[in-house]
Amino acid sequence: MLTICLTTTLFYLQEPEPLPDRNWRTPTEISEQVSALDNNYESVTSSIIGYSGSGLPIHCLEIAREGSVPIKDRTAILVVAGIDGDHLLGTEVAVDLVSKVLTQEPEKSEALLTSNKLYVIPQVNPDSAKFYFNEVKHQQQRTPTPFDNDHDGVKDEDGFEDLNGDGFITMMRVPDLEKANLLADVDNPRLEIKPNPLDGNVASFIVYTEGIDNDGDGKYNEDGVGGVDLNKNFMHGYEYHGDGAGHWQLCESESRALADFVLNHQEIASIIVYGHHDTLSKPFTESGKDEAGAPKKLAEEDVELYKHISKRFVELTELKDVNQPNWDGSFVAWAYAQYGVPSFSTSLWTRPELNKEGNKEQKTEDKSDANTENNELTTSSVGDISQETLDELLQAAEAAGFPVTEEMMEGITPEDIEMYAKMSGVQIKRVKEKDAGNKSNSEDVAWLVYSDEQRDRNGFIEWSTFDHPQLGTVEIGGWVPYFKTLPPTDEIDSITEKQVGFINDIANRLPKIQLSTPTVTKLGNNIWEIKVAVVNNGWFPTGTAMAKKNKRARPLVVRLDVPNDTIVSGQKVNRIWSLQGSGTRQWYKWILKGKPEKKVTITLFSEKFGSKTISVSLKNTDGGDA
Repeated sequence: MLTICLTTTLFYLQEPEPLPDRNWRTPTEISEQVSALDNNYESVTSSIIGYSGSGLPIHCLEIAREGSVPIKDRTAILVVAGIDGDHLLGTEVAVDLVSKVLTQEPEKSEALLTSNKLYVIPQVNPDSAKFYFNEVKHQQQRTPTPFDNDHDGVKDEDGFEDLNGDGFITMMRVPDLEKANLLADVDNPRLEIKPNPLDGNVASFIVYTEGIDNDGDGKYNEDGVGGVDLNKNFMHGYEYHGDGAGHWQLCESESRALADFVLNHQEIASIIVYGHHDTLSKPFTESGKDEAGAPKKLAEEDVELYKHISKRFVELTELKDVNQPNWDGSFVAWAYAQYGVPSFSTSLWTRPELNKEGNKEQKTEDKSDANTENNELTTSSVGDISQETLDELLQAAEAAGFPVTEEMMEGITPEDIEMYAKMSGVQIKRVKEKDAGNKSNSEDVAWLVYSDEQRDRNGFIEWSTFDHPQLGTVEIGGWVPYFKTLPPTDEIDSITEKQVGFINDIANRLPKIQLSTPTVTKLGNNIWEIKVAVVNNGWFPTGTAMAKKNKRARPLVVRLDVPNDTIVSGQKVNRIWSLQGSGTRQWYKWILKGKPEKKVTITLFSEKFGSKTISVSLKNTDGGDA
């Protein structure tokens, strides 16, 4: 009996104490963690690439192990997080993945850290991230740069107030029948619907953000803190005078520092962004052209590449069908279209799909067919037929030798389009109007179920009456700030592990560029033919199709280092704007004059993939691998 008691006592004495709940880290704590990683790991080097508007540092971590290629000469992957100030999850994952990459089995990270290197910029927008830690929480995505949102000559003069003192800025239902445009959903009274007079209902309130009219202009909270949305401040698709786009491209110190870093590090061959944009959880597509003729999303030739990566991402992370907001002006759009490398973005997390009971996760069915892509289609001037369909038909007509003019398009009808589509084998994609009927948004209903069943009802504040000093009796309530953006902190580890797997997969797909062994053939007295191939043994192309079109990315350069007057045929300097992977070869041939045994040097130069040099003597060879 005594032995049993002692054994039991020792068991309880040795049982570890439960770990405290993890908390989101402040920008100061993120800086401290960056310093700790630098101090604790020989493979980590930290630097500061710039400063926020308030002077907080924007850190960068370089992670690499020693190998046969000097670290400074290696190809790199860049991970960027915290551009969206309210996306604290991205920053946490970006910081945590550094130690996870370094402590996994070396063979798993060989391609990433021994053959290549990894850059991590964990928090581009620390000023906005600080808002989460305020006593009163209001979701702040934009930089707090003072901005005159209502164009009255005064900046940030009408912000939000926590009128009911609950520590959150939520919404107000105001029973102003003159301005009313919503009413409570009978089935889900916490949610609003648009009225439909044919169903016998009428609007009963308008919704404002919680606060008062500080400047007396009859509007509520229309000119709050900030600011500029950094993911609208980059060059590709930048919307002049757009809401949140900033006064000009890269007007913010944060976006400028990020762009400068990327442009100064041409060795970056792929970019992964953690933020609100998504290019991975479902296939990203080409969808129409902008006014300048550039694809709004992907160049047509890049679509298949993104489909492959999306499929692999879903296999590794199980994250599917996240909303894909407009990426105009975003960093990931610029990185893809103008920097010219495969660039991807993920939100890392979204609301789990629930079954009908509402308390168990289930797999989301594949929604990648044409019918569910309607939300991403662009309206055209021809009925409900999408602009994407018109673009595809125009391309088919041009390919067949029948160019279409604007005059021809002016009188075209939906019936004409259907006939032409049938003749050319083009599938018609239609833009369906979103249901504006008298039902709550299905996503909001699902979020409520998730809040009620899995998050202890802490995602929504019930509506309660409040005596507003200007509006009289109103109701205050609504979604808790950050609830739809941040998961429970105990999910961060699992999310990070999955992202480490994805980064390793990307590293294994990077281009691997080399020169084949040249073939030298004697054609006559002191006349020689030299033949060599540039080979990409990686999976990724050396540049996107978009980069090849706009020639904004840096090319591979193949150079024959001989005097100009010795070249009989062939270009001395050749450029390759993009070379496909999986062993694709680009051949070069020169005929030149020279004495036997003379040394000739061929150089392949690339800022991203390193330089290779081969010397060959002018004598007949048996062929090498060319």
